[in-house]
Amino acid sequence: MGLASVRCSDEPTVLLSVPNHSETDRSSLSTRFLRSAEKCRTIIEADAVRLSLQTVVAVVLVYVWMRWQALPEIAWGAFSALFVVRASVEGTIGEASARILGALIGVVLGVSLVLVANAAGVGPTWRITAGVGAAAYLSMRWPMLSYSLVTVTILTVMPDNDILGGAIHKGVAILIGSASGILAAAAVLPLSARRSVRMNLAASIEAYGEMLVDWVSTFNDAREHPPLHEPPVMKRTRGQARDMAAQACSFPLDMVYSHASVDRLQNRIESLWRTAPLMERTGNFVLSHRLCACLSPALEEVAQALKQQLGDLADALRKRDAAPSRHRLDASLKGLDDAIEEAVRTRGCDASERDAIGVIRWVWHEVAREVHALDDYLNQGRTGSGPAR
Repeated sequence: MGLASVRCSDEPTVLLSVPNHSETDRSSLSTRFLRSAEKCRTIIEADAVRLSLQTVVAVVLVYVWMRWQALPEIAWGAFSALFVVRASVEGTIGEASARILGALIGVVLGVSLVLVANAAGVGPTWRITAGVGAAAYLSMRWPMLSYSLVTVTILTVMPDNDILGGAIHKGVAILIGSASGILAAAAVLPLSARRSVRMNLAASIEAYGEMLVDWVSTFNDAREHPPLHEPPVMKRTRGQARDMAAQACSFPLDMVYSHASVDRLQNRIESLWRTAPLMERTGNFVLSHRLCACLSPALEEVAQALKQQLGDLADALRKRDAAPSRHRLDASLKGLDDAIEEAVRTRGCDASERDAIGVIRWVWHEVAREVHALDDYLNQGRTGSGPAR
């Protein structure tokens, strides 16, 4: 066996750092896992998925409980659970409460009419007419009692042999089904209507800020100004905010929580939205390229300041935090006034252009005024010196 020769060198040994592939792989896997988890959460929390899961859980709860307790009228309980689930916990509570109250009134009215009709010896037409007519009036007068029309119709058209016992069984099934709907809405991916109002309103004012910047970006170009009055994001979020506001103040929660604060917040933001058509109309003015070039930097500065301010206000809405300072917005408005004064004094600016510039200045100050008012409102709600949100 030969001996291996070993060469020794006087050259310095260079140590190369070898990357730790295991740590890199773990970091990459962790990042991918977090992204996948966030994507799954977004999908699951979507209204279509969340409402489907809540409805399934509510119906299963009714079925299991009533089978376990050997209670009759399982179908009545399942249908109640099916129809009371709403997009929010408050909406589900309101719908379930209205269904229970309507069912109670319908049971009392239906049983009473059947017993009176039997005692008086009159035909079923009389009790059906009286019951359906009375329940229909109640439903028109108080829409939340509309389920009384269903129960009184069933009881008067097809009364059981034991009318009182059958009505009690149906009432218990409706109660269990409604309670299961509330439990499912509160336990499975619950959504607060009041929080959803704030989230949607925050998204709408953020979209408004983006549209202002987009509008200004076209001021010095040949592009057509974007429509501001109803962009898709604002349209969707405004509709969702209105729906959630109604659910947040539905019966019986309206006796506990006042809807005045929600209405004031929506009205305050509606005032901001109403400036969008004014802004859109200013895009119809025809100005020379020289004036556009003169005003464009100042308008861009104001739009960016408004976007930042609206973004901060949106964060304040989401986090119930105080709104930030508005020094940058005030400074940018002063810069716009200076740029307009300089443009008006420029030789060649005719009367129509001066009028158009004056309208543009007024509209941007109106937008800023509404943003200031929203800022003041949110800060008052935070400090307790004004209406709470």
